[in-house]
Amino acid sequence: MVVVAGSTGVLGFEICRRLRERGQTVRALVRATSNPDKVTALKTLGCDIAVGDLRDRSSLNAVCAGAEVAISTVTAITTAQQGESFVTTDAAGNVNLIDAAAAAGVQQFIFISFDTDGFPDAPLVEAKRVAEDHLKQSGMVYTILQPALFMESWLGPMLFADTSAATARVYGSRDVRFRYIAVADVAEFAVQCVGHPAARNAVIPLGGPEALTQREAVTYFEKAFATPFTVTEVPEDALEAQWKSAPDPFARSFSALMLGVARGCASGHAVSKYDFPIRMTSVGEFAIGLRDR
Repeated sequence: MVVVAGSTGVLGFEICRRLRERGQTVRALVRATSNPDKVTALKTLGCDIAVGDLRDRSSLNAVCAGAEVAISTVTAITTAQQGESFVTTDAAGNVNLIDAAAAAGVQQFIFISFDTDGFPDAPLVEAKRVAEDHLKQSGMVYTILQPALFMESWLGPMLFADTSAATARVYGSRDVRFRYIAVADVAEFAVQCVGHPAARNAVIPLGGPEALTQREAVTYFEKAFATPFTVTEVPEDALEAQWKSAPDPFARSFSALMLGVARGCASGHAVSKYDFPIRMTSVGEFAIGLRDR
C-alpha cells in the first residue's frame, strides 16, 4: 500500500491516478476541510480515504499503519488554509509525516521537493531543506525528487505567457537554459520510483527533454499560436528589491523563486531513460496543448 499526502493537489492526484492504474492500493491523505469534489474524485479512482492533519502528529499514525511506501507532494504555496504556513506545512508538517511513517515501518518515503541551491533565503526554501534533511536521517529508504520548473506554473499565464494577449514575461537577462517539466511527467517519475533500486537513498534532480532559455521557450508559443509575442524582461535587480522588501512569508517566497529563476536556479537535469523509461513532454507540446484547449 502507498500513502499519498497532498492527494487533492494536481500533482498528488495524478500520482494517485497512476498508482491505481498499476493496481496499487492507495491511501489518500486528506484534511477534514479538503474540497469534497476532490475527495469524491479520489474515491472514484478507488483510493482509500484517510483523514488527518499534518500539524497533528497523532492523527497520522493510522494513516501510515500498514503502508510500505509514503509519497509527499505537500506544500502550502498554493493550498494554504487559515493558520497554515511554510513552517507548519512544508517543514513541520512533512517532518510529522516522516516520523509517523518511520514509526509505522514504512519502507520507502518519496518526497517531492526542488533544488534549493542558489535560491535566496525564504521560508519555502528553508522549509524544503528542513524536510529533506530530516528525511535523510529518518532511517527509511528515501527518495528526494527535485523537479525543474513546472511548465504549468513557469510557462503558464500567471508567471510567463498570456496567450490571449500574446505577451510573455521573462526573468532577468542571463542566458540560462531550463529543462521545463510537466506535472504529469513528475507524477510518472514518482510512481516509477516506488521500489526502484536506482531511487534508493537518492536525491534525483529532474528535468524535461530539452534545455531552453526563457526566450527560446517563447518561440514555441509563437509557433503554436502563429503570432509574435511581446516579451517583457523583469530585471534581476528589480526582483532582488522585491525580495528584500517582501511584506510577508508568502510574498518573500514567491519573490525568492522568481529571483532564483533570474539567476538560473532549478535548471534541472535530463532523466536517465535506462533507469526510468518516461516519454517526456516537450515545451512545444505543452504550448500546443494550451492552444487546443
